[in-house]
Amino acid sequence: IDSEEVKDKIPADDKEKLEKAIEETISWLDANQTAEKEEYEEKQKALEAVAMPILQSMAGAAGAGGMPGGMPGAGGMPDMGGAAPGGAPPADDPAGGPTIEEID
Repeated sequence: IDSEEVKDKIPADDKEKLEKAIEETISWLDANQTAEKEEYEEKQKALEAVAMPILQSMAGAAGAGGMPGGMPGAGGMPDMGGAAPGGAPPADDPAGGPTIEEID
């Protein structure tokens, strides 16, 4: 968040909020190296809850300077019928393939 490409794209209050959340998470990780998997996942989700909206707004702001009017024809491809012709049919059961025991 301090790199040249990023630092000017994040508002100061969001940057402060993100840095605080990162520091708190790092401190927690340093103090809880023997925590259970679920605790790590909770901390990850808490950090993501702070970081993702900031990163998404930053990405949205970066996309705003793209092609004016968007890309022509980006609304979908006509006459495709929702599937590529000649494509493989969807599998009935993706877990129905061979197992490691069958291959050995």
